[in-house]
Order: sequence, then C-alpha cells, then structure tokens
Amino acid sequence: VPSPVPSPLPSPLPSPVPSPVPSPVPSPVPSPSASTKEGEDMSLTDLDKKYRPTREMVQKIAQDGYLMVTWANWHYQDFVRTWVYHVRNLGISGYIVGAMDEKLLQVLVDDKVNTFSMKSGLTTGDFGWGSPTFAKMGREKIRLIAVFLQLGVHVVISDVDVLWLRDPLPYFAKYGEADILTSSDLLTNTVPDESLERWPQANAAANIGIMLFREKSMDFVQEWIRIIEADETVWDQNAFNSLFKRGVTMYDNPHNLFKAYNGNLTMGILPVSVFCSGHTYFTQRLWETLGLQAYAVHATFQFSGTPGKRHRMREEMLFDDPPEYFDHPTGFVSFDMDGVEGTPLLDNAGPATGLASLPNVQGHFKLVNHQLLRIRSALAIAGVLGRALVVPPLWCGLDRWWAPHGSTIPGSSFKLPFVCPLDHIVDLEGGWHRPLDRNGFGPDIDYREHSFFQNPRMSAAVNQSRVVVQICAPGDPSCADGSGPAPAEGGVVRLQAGLDSDHLKAALGDLPSASKVLHFSSMAEAFGNFTDTADWTRFEARMKIYGSIWCCVMAHP
Repeated sequence: VPSPVPSPLPSPLPSPVPSPVPSPVPSPVPSPSASTKEGEDMSLTDLDKKYRPTREMVQKIAQDGYLMVTWANWHYQDFVRTWVYHVRNLGISGYIVGAMDEKLLQVLVDDKVNTFSMKSGLTTGDFGWGSPTFAKMGREKIRLIAVFLQLGVHVVISDVDVLWLRDPLPYFAKYGEADILTSSDLLTNTVPDESLERWPQANAAANIGIMLFREKSMDFVQEWIRIIEADETVWDQNAFNSLFKRGVTMYDNPHNLFKAYNGNLTMGILPVSVFCSGHTYFTQRLWETLGLQAYAVHATFQFSGTPGKRHRMREEMLFDDPPEYFDHPTGFVSFDMDGVEGTPLLDNAGPATGLASLPNVQGHFKLVNHQLLRIRSALAIAGVLGRALVVPPLWCGLDRWWAPHGSTIPGSSFKLPFVCPLDHIVDLEGGWHRPLDRNGFGPDIDYREHSFFQNPRMSAAVNQSRVVVQICAPGDPSCADGSGPAPAEGGVVRLQAGLDSDHLKAALGDLPSASKVLHFSSMAEAFGNFTDTADWTRFEARMKIYGSIWCCVMAHP
C-alpha cells in the first residue's frame, strides 16, 4: 500500500492545538545550550525567556505521555514547515519544535506552532554535513533528549529532514518494554512486516535521526553527552553506536528486543522498510516492494546536500511548498524522454559484470549520457525562453554510492535499471540550485521535479494551459521556421528541427500569453545552437558544473 499523497496544503498552517504560553519561571533543567562556549552572544530576549522548556509547557503538550521533538535554525524553516505539516496532518498534537534563533522562533510563535527557544549560538545558515557546526548541532540534539526526559515525557526525537507519514505513537506504545528504539542504516529488511528488525542480523549502524527514549535511558543519555563533550571530534552517532553495543545480549521475548548498554537497557531496531532511510524509501522503495505503508522517511543516503533532500521530497510530492511554487511568471518547459523505455538502451543499462570496473558501467553511462543530452537541450530552451524546466523521470542502470561498487550499494538489493532520484545524476547543490554570475554563466534556469504536474496542489489554470511542441524535419515548409511567431493549431505547434536561439525565441517567445506550459513531445534535435557564440560559451560553462560526477568515461575510468 503506497504512502498516501498529501492533500493540498493551506497556508499558513492551521493549528489544531493552540501554541502553549509557558510560564516565564526558569526551567528546572539545564538549557539545551548550557555548554555554549564563552564569547558567543547568548543574551536572552524576552521571547527566549517566555519560550523556555518547562515542565508546565511540556506536560500541557504531551500526548499520551509522548512528545515528538525536532529543532532547526532559520535556514531550514521550509523543512520545519514541512515537518509540522505532516505531524499535524496526522492529528498529532504532542509535538514541539526547538528554534535555534530568534527569527525562526518568532515565525513559529506567530504561526501557533508548539515551540521553544534553544538560543544555541549557532549559525543561521546551512550546517553542512560533517562540518564543525554540524557536529555541534548534534550535541544540541542529545542535550534536548536529556532535557525532555527530565521533564517527564517519552521523547520521540527526529531530525528536521524526517517526514512523518503515519502516526508512530501507537506503534511505539506496542513496545512499552523498550527503553530505546532507534532507526538504522541497514539497507535490507530482516523481517517481512512491521516488526522490529532481528538482532544481531540488523547489526548495521543505528541512525540517530529517528529515536524513542523512555525514562530508564537517562543514565545512558548522560554518559553519551559526557563522551561527546569530552572530545569534539567524536561524531554523536558513532558514540551512540559504541555505547549501546557494550555488553549486548539476547533474551527471550516475542518482539526482537535485546539487552544493551551492559544489560541495563532494553532496545530495538525500528524496521527499515517503514521507518525508512533515504535509500530504502526513495531509491529501492522497500516499503512498496513489501506492500507496506511507511511511517517515516529520513532524507539520508542522498547527494547534493540540502537542495538534494528538498528535491527528493518534492519528487514524492511530500514537501510543503507555498502556492507560488506551482506557478512561474513566464511558464514552464516540459518534455517526454525519447529513446529509453522499451529500448535496448534501457535493457542493457544494468551491470554487465557486477564488478567495479569500466566494462561493468558502459550500459549505465550510455543510458545516462543519452538523457543528459536531452536535458541539456531542454535547459538551453528553458533559458532562452525564460521558463522553468520540469525535468522528466530519469533512469539509472546502477545505484550511486560514495565508493566503488558493482551494482547497488553493498548490503542492498533491488531491481536494476530503476527510476532514480535527480541527485543521482546532477549536482543540484553546486550548480542547479546555486545562483551563478550571469556574466560568466548566462541566466539562471529555474527547475521543477518530474511529479510537478501530478501534484494535487497544482492549479488547473496552470496545468491545463499548455501547448504541445512537435519537432519536424529540418526545413519542412509546413512547420514554423522561427521567422516569426509559430501558429498554435489545436493546441499544437509544429517547429522545424535545429533552430538556433534567436529563431526559437521568435517562434515561441510570444506563447506565454497563450500557454503556461510548453510541452515538447521530444527534445531530439529541438535545439540547434545559440545564435551568439558568447551565449554558448556561458551556457557551456554552466553545463560543466551541472553534471556532478557525470563527465567523460575516457577521462575518468
């Protein structure tokens, strides 16, 4: 059963439960930012003081003894909005969002979101995976666990790039014996259903992006904090794994629970098919293969940083974009990818030998390069016409990983070739998403995900305002040659192949008044070249940084 498609979102978000107005009495537990280094500006405003986490605040919000917690700074405000949307859409009132800066705090208060001030002293920008700021952010998270445990709730903590698709609280309640439940980087299931994974078969690294902590885990959490505070080079997730695996033993129980932390805690590994990583949800779609419905997806195992996470969520129509995202001042260019499905190009794209060698990847490269040629033409046309490009679904013959491999990421298994996320092929963070100097790279080109027109938030006025562009043979006198505006007959424009940028703009440039969407039936020979060689030079420079690792087989065997 596939995860449900979210309904169109209101804006601003409605609040089924009013945001609590906590007492300004100082918190009985240390602030989440208690260990902030000297020299950082940690002055508390009246708003910070009003929204400090107190027992009164927490007990008012808690739902059946549980509190779902996330945190972020202003840079991730759209992820916060999406996280809150999904939680509220599930009817969960027992949640709270930690605001790491006053700008985010004020917006959350205004939108009646359950929130508290963290005043962490961290940057309001992107944390950047693996950076010192990223590491410090992780320490803030662990202190949050201790804070809320002391305030008398079961803590369900998740990163802000987690999407909640089903209410997990009844699931957690089934395992009342567990002191800690955690998600995992395991890439294959050890159970066929929603049971906890079997230990020790599920001995992959636990992922601390989704975790449940109950009261008995406090000593563990305090030692975890001491370990990472003693050495700032220790990664919080590694410390968690090393700590809980001390003295792991099995005991007789029907739920795949085990004893951890020298036998002092009862633990379980959440099923990776329904508490999904980015790989089990977006790439191998394990939940779909098993006929299950996912509880959550954590945007891990992906590329292109924050833009890559956002785009994957958009591809699944799970991101909370505002109404203006579904329109564009000029309009959109979309196209059908020719020459892939039902052809030898796709049939032969999978691994040839299963080895990390050049012969193994030839079919994969041929498939991806064919699609990149079509995307390059589409980007050129979108740039010339000032429209946003809707990228079609793309196929990959091999999985993508951070190390050499022969087919899929080691430890995973799924059918190849497959429809792959866009960040498997292009660099969304370094090129597509990042504004570039117009003098050196030409105009920026906006883009949208392949599911864009299927999204229920898309207005009919935009979706149905379209013209189909068909490409004819070069010089076909029955087709527009770009000497003037191309006629649209029955919602179809017929255009000669290989027109340069000036003639293409002359033929299609006046269509925005008639159509929001220009849909090309094929990009084969749809674009000739730029009329001005300087424009080609700038476009070529842009393409060189758009392609991520995709370049030249000969240069990079």
